[in-house]
Amino acid sequence: MPLVAIIEDELIIAQDIKEILENEGHTCIINIDTYSKAIKVIEEQKPDLVIIDIMLRSSDNEGIKIGQFLHQKQSIPFIFLTSLHDKETISEIKKTFPFGYIVKPFKPIDVSTSASLALNNFRHINILSNQYNAPEVRDDTPYQIKKVVNFINDNIHEKIKIEDLVAQTRWKKNYFILMFSKYMRCTPHQYILKCKVEKCLVLLNTTNLSANDISYELGFNSYSNFSKLFKKVTGMTIEEYKLKDKVLKFKKD
Repeated sequence: MPLVAIIEDELIIAQDIKEILENEGHTCIINIDTYSKAIKVIEEQKPDLVIIDIMLRSSDNEGIKIGQFLHQKQSIPFIFLTSLHDKETISEIKKTFPFGYIVKPFKPIDVSTSASLALNNFRHINILSNQYNAPEVRDDTPYQIKKVVNFINDNIHEKIKIEDLVAQTRWKKNYFILMFSKYMRCTPHQYILKCKVEKCLVLLNTTNLSANDISYELGFNSYSNFSKLFKKVTGMTIEEYKLKDKVLKFKKD
């Protein structure tokens, strides 16, 4: 369960983000409103993701300074949160290489999608830089895994077979499953299902498609099977998720 540190001096906004992300299965830390508090939480709690308000009350540029600190560490992805989108601010943000940028006022889907993409992209960067110390693995293993991940993302609407994934690599089936599981910390099948559920969440929030239509859109022959998967991954039924999302949107409006 990813741990997210929310650095925001407006408690109501921090609580809104916390509720949105906890609805997606994350654990959140709030009540962080200064540079010193942020650095302490980052070093002691080691969150998986940090969301930073650029304009903290204590100083106009403290959010940028936190981003600079995280960029130097290069061990935790971060997203900026702000109502500013002028060229000067964007220029300063670019220097820290954030993993996302959420503009206020935001919608729940803005927060949940940005967090999901940041965590996913950071995981892929780790793969490419071969940070998992596995001396017995050939040097091109990260490249092979990246090809498979790209294939899954490009074909998420299809029914993906293990043979399709193996064909993206130079390996045999059993070795492929071993290497993928080692690098991604889950089996290929588990990763595919997780990606399909994440895609479902996006479609539920950005289209008028019914849950039944979405299940077929994602390559499932049975809505019943997909709904069971959805609950297993998210901890709630599709209907419960849609109801919670409506409540969040109502509160935001």
